[in-house]
Amino acid sequence: MIQSVKLGLAFLVAAPAFAIAADLPARTAPPVFASIPVATWEGFYAGTFISGSRTQFDSSSQGTSLGASRNSHGAGVLAGYNFQSGRYVFGVEGDLSQNYGKARFAGFGGLVAHEAQVLHTAHLRGRFGYDMGAFLPFVAGGLAYHESSVSVPVGIDALGANRTGAGWTLGAGVDWRVPLPILGEAILRAEYLYDHLPSRDYSYDPALASIGVKSSSHQIRGALIYTPSLRGWRSPQVEAADWSGAYAGLLAGYGKDRVRTSTVASSTSLDADGGFGGLYAGRNFAFGNIIAGWEGAAMLSSLKGDGVVPGTADAQRYRDYFSTDVRARAGYAFGRFLPFVAAGAAFGRSEQSDAVTLSHRGKVSTSAWTIGAGVDYMLMERVSARIEYLHQKSWKNEDVDFNGVPMSQSRSADTVRAGLAWHFH
Repeated sequence: MIQSVKLGLAFLVAAPAFAIAADLPARTAPPVFASIPVATWEGFYAGTFISGSRTQFDSSSQGTSLGASRNSHGAGVLAGYNFQSGRYVFGVEGDLSQNYGKARFAGFGGLVAHEAQVLHTAHLRGRFGYDMGAFLPFVAGGLAYHESSVSVPVGIDALGANRTGAGWTLGAGVDWRVPLPILGEAILRAEYLYDHLPSRDYSYDPALASIGVKSSSHQIRGALIYTPSLRGWRSPQVEAADWSGAYAGLLAGYGKDRVRTSTVASSTSLDADGGFGGLYAGRNFAFGNIIAGWEGAAMLSSLKGDGVVPGTADAQRYRDYFSTDVRARAGYAFGRFLPFVAAGAAFGRSEQSDAVTLSHRGKVSTSAWTIGAGVDYMLMERVSARIEYLHQKSWKNEDVDFNGVPMSQSRSADTVRAGLAWHFH
């Protein structure tokens, strides 16, 4: 949730030394300069980003094709590793983001009315750049993986189908090492990406013709990134474990949602549970033994449950498939142990379908507050393990429309998750 949510700088130092021989005639030796360390972009890095995009959707069925372009936004986390040879920097980077791109098509010819939507996207890219000191211009390209959906209105209901697929991505950008207020030394990134996702057939009903959908998008991203050498301020006190600086890692866990859907006259509830996994990244600041900072996470999930639509006997199936969070953290370090509390905002997306026909009734985006507590343990100098508990509750009821009837929906959730992180120090 952000949220979510979600790096290298070396200082150049030169010290001239002047030597004057007092017992000789006034004569000054030439200055001698210490060797200047070479700045490097090599090593691990991780961060968070936001994006704006323009997506082109092309749908086709039974000889009829239609296209539509829509603006959307997204957010996610990234991590990678750079290698450097002289001025040349090359490496690999992965990211995961939640997207909000969708387009609606009116029926025409053999193509029925429908809505196409990108749910989330992941990239695995190679990067190549040129070291210009504080700036690293680069090009990048590789694999784009996505999950998308098609929803077809049928009377007051809807039929739908989800598909995953792989395409390609290509882009360019620049990283800038810069000291920031409060956040400390970091890397700011601006980049452009082009994603091409090939056509997939969405069979929303076995008795009807499938719809083929392909998409391409132009994206502009801004990112905040940290690396091991960008530490910022830290306490001069030496501890058994150094918790200051940035970190990033993998997490997985188990969660349970409690979903309440209401009309003016009635309401129903359902429970959903399941597992999830994703990435998390953050930054710690040390004030003696007191550790404070921020953190973001992005996760793919599969929390499922069954219930009924309020005021009817229609069975529905619920799936919570993506979540992000961004939180502030505070803890007290006992050597290698760091118990902490955290609070912030969480964002998620779910879909609800007819439990019999599996047709989509709707997709719901939720925003919530979250609180929690846990403990980190430093396994070795740069690697820590975590176990934590989080509770979430919707900020407000979200408007939904099932069976053509306006309704509202709220969600609360409890999760337990474990993580393994690399610390950039």
